[in-house]
Amino acid sequence: MKTFSAAMLALWVAFAADLPQPSWAMLTVLVVSQPIAGMVAAKALYRVVGTLVGAVMAVLMVAALADAPPFFLVALAVWVGLCTGVSVLLRDAPSSYGAMLSGYTAAIIGVPAAMAPLTVFDTATARCLEITLGILCGTVVSQVILPRTAGDQLRAAADRTIEAVRRFAADTLRADEDSAQGLADRRAMVADAVSLDNLRVFARFDTPAMRAASHGASALQRRILTLMSMLISLHDRIALMRTIDLPGAPALRALLEKAAGLLDPRTGPPPGAERRQLVAELRDAIARATPDLPAMQRDPRLILSRNMLARLDDVLTLQGRIGRLRDAVFAGRRVGAGPGVGSVRYREPILALVGGAISTTSVLAASALWIGTGWPSGGSAVVFAAVICSIMAPLDDPAAAAGAFLRSTVASAVLAGVALFGVLPLVDDFAGLAAVLAIFFVPFGMLLGLPRIGASATPLGLNFTALLGLANSTPLADFAAFANSALGLLAGIGVGILTFRLLRPLGVAWTVERIHAATLRDLARLAKVGTPAHRDRFEGVMFDRINALFSRLDPAAPVQRAVVQGVLAALRIGLNIVALRQAASALPEPQRRLIDAALTALARHFRRLAGGAQDELPSAPATAAMAALLQDGEGGAAEAALVTISAIRATLDRHSDFFRAQQPLVAQIPVEAPA
Repeated sequence: MKTFSAAMLALWVAFAADLPQPSWAMLTVLVVSQPIAGMVAAKALYRVVGTLVGAVMAVLMVAALADAPPFFLVALAVWVGLCTGVSVLLRDAPSSYGAMLSGYTAAIIGVPAAMAPLTVFDTATARCLEITLGILCGTVVSQVILPRTAGDQLRAAADRTIEAVRRFAADTLRADEDSAQGLADRRAMVADAVSLDNLRVFARFDTPAMRAASHGASALQRRILTLMSMLISLHDRIALMRTIDLPGAPALRALLEKAAGLLDPRTGPPPGAERRQLVAELRDAIARATPDLPAMQRDPRLILSRNMLARLDDVLTLQGRIGRLRDAVFAGRRVGAGPGVGSVRYREPILALVGGAISTTSVLAASALWIGTGWPSGGSAVVFAAVICSIMAPLDDPAAAAGAFLRSTVASAVLAGVALFGVLPLVDDFAGLAAVLAIFFVPFGMLLGLPRIGASATPLGLNFTALLGLANSTPLADFAAFANSALGLLAGIGVGILTFRLLRPLGVAWTVERIHAATLRDLARLAKVGTPAHRDRFEGVMFDRINALFSRLDPAAPVQRAVVQGVLAALRIGLNIVALRQAASALPEPQRRLIDAALTALARHFRRLAGGAQDELPSAPATAAMAALLQDGEGGAAEAALVTISAIRATLDRHSDFFRAQQPLVAQIPVEAPA
């Protein structure tokens, strides 16, 4: 009802103000409508900016090239491609939305104006007014009528994620994470963890308190992801413990079970003083049980115990920090971003170039169709080729998504035809028009609020509105004009699909492969001796990559779970490499040279994998360095180096599919992302 109310308000004001095409105001309401008020405000802001930039470019291009239509169409194609490339490169919602709008708005305004150049300024002004009116109506209604804030959704998602991570931690410590319930918990945990970042972005548009807490919310998600990576590391050590005769294993298992009982939200104590006291007592017991360097030198098997207990202590410490940070964020207190770790977005320049090139090619192809056939509605094909390529370019399988868009468009054309020629001729006032439109738009607004259906329903509503073409000076409905308009729309989408099929026959596996390769290149840079180890940048970009993979993969599917676990393990390996380099700098020269040799071999291995080659793990240099530390190591630096190099080696062995050969693992990932 909120979407319908906003759409009717925009339509009524547009008719009353005698704007040329009120349908654009209604269409804009549908575009910006979201179930959460912060999402509407965010999209509204960037839609205004994108519309204004696109309108200005349309006026400039028409003014400069109206006498040379082919050059105008080439300039338009280049502009749409540039904006698409920037949108794909930015990736950030909602700022990338503004770049995308700047491209196809120029096509929406420029193509009709190019056929009547003297009207370009009036056309651009009218479109801007109609779109701005739709934005204002959609935003006001979402904020005033039963608003659902992104901050509330963020709080709920954070609580679900924290509880799910605690269940995952308990299952991991009990070696029960691969049960059916454990896999279901993991899938829910990953979905909620991914949603935190998107909700945080939109929550900034809710209230001043949420804007102030934005950095804290970002830090909360990063710490949750760090905890997940620690749990993967602990899972690996527990699995290894079952394969060897480890001294003190019963006592170690007792500590793990006690920690599981404290962390498990189903059985453990609630947050409060009692749990803090129990955690403190357990951490004291862990400290007493942790072997020192001489003990590890006497029995190297205790290195595993040392690693397990260190990670267990880290897990207990971090889960406490997460709880305190959650309380601070949702109490509205300003929280810093953390010690140097910021949100670093990984960028895909190649994907951006491909997306831009496809948009340019598609617009040029539709333009050639228009000029070559002399079809009066060919301009609509140009416009919708620009629209479909701009919208679908960031997706892993844009051709499939565009195909679904095409099918929805066919359905919307049928519905619009029935409305135009069967129902609207019987309507003679605005109340009757609103009643007729309610039959379609009320169910449509309900579908928008359903996560699994909303995206599929969107093109149905948008194209239905576009094909209705409600205007202040609408003549009697002309079936030939309507059919030509619908065919032009379908032709433009078809050109976009064909271009995607020819120039980008890629899917989720290709995206995962690129993230995989980029991760390996970053690990190679960290391990390269003699170069700075930028821990903060590595950690920040890895969090973004983890988010990207989590949104594409299903952790319940074995192959995809291996990739998810592998990228979390890569985060731990990178941090261990940084720690190893720091420890090595304080060691005697002979031991430092051996560690440098191990790091150099590791960097070479990661570079080869990133280049697509298959390569066995280089174990000899690491073995030599560990032997030297076990024989002659002294002090805290030697202990830290021994523990970290052992942790790196164990993690590489445990996730050999991820760290031995790139292609065989990702090739088994399905083309489409999980539903």
